[in-house]
Amino acid sequence: MLVGEIMTSPVVTVRADTSPQVVMSLLARRRLTMLPVVDAENRLVGVVSEVDLLALPEPLDPRAHLRPAPPVVAGSAPRTVFELMSSPPQTTSEHADVAEVAALFRRTAWKCLPVMRGDELVGVVSRSDIIRAMSRDDDEIQDDVNRLLADLDPSWQATVTQGVVTITGHGPDRQGDAAASLAATVIGVRTIRLTEPRRHDVSAEGTTRSTASPWSVDTWVCPPSSGTGVDQL
Repeated sequence: MLVGEIMTSPVVTVRADTSPQVVMSLLARRRLTMLPVVDAENRLVGVVSEVDLLALPEPLDPRAHLRPAPPVVAGSAPRTVFELMSSPPQTTSEHADVAEVAALFRRTAWKCLPVMRGDELVGVVSRSDIIRAMSRDDDEIQDDVNRLLADLDPSWQATVTQGVVTITGHGPDRQGDAAASLAATVIGVRTIRLTEPRRHDVSAEGTTRSTASPWSVDTWVCPPSSGTGVDQL
């Protein structure tokens, strides 16, 4: 899967002179975790997230403390997004591999990334976008995979169970590799197993059985394009 296939677009953005209160209202109302910050030419200059907004001063509740808490000093709170935003922003490309972005989200506390097409902001991709793609119905995935395999060779067929694609065919090894690569482009595919009936193992009892070679989408079919799936402006 590519980021551009699952990203949220168009993008809700704010300017650097927007007030934190407006940002909080947007995040709460639209159920977002981050907003890209753009300049007058709509160029991305930063991002403001829930974590950034937690830096806003909050008065302590005296009921939770034995001693009176010091009051919040008037004028100490940031008045614009510019004072809170993270800059330069971390971004990703619409052509980045979703597997790489998912791995990045696992390693960090990030929940969302702006998606760029060159210097143009074209979307955002979040953990929720990835989960939504991963939860796609098996029948839909199977139909899409088999549609692609039919163009390769009608002898290749796929079945899908809980996002795991099992491909069976009779072609040469390079055609099997091509079939697995095609399956990896379909939204919702999580793992690919390539089973070729022409390959047989003989068991200790003298009977034959077909063998299956499991290949992970993350490690075999989807080699990293940049190593991380993330860029910095």
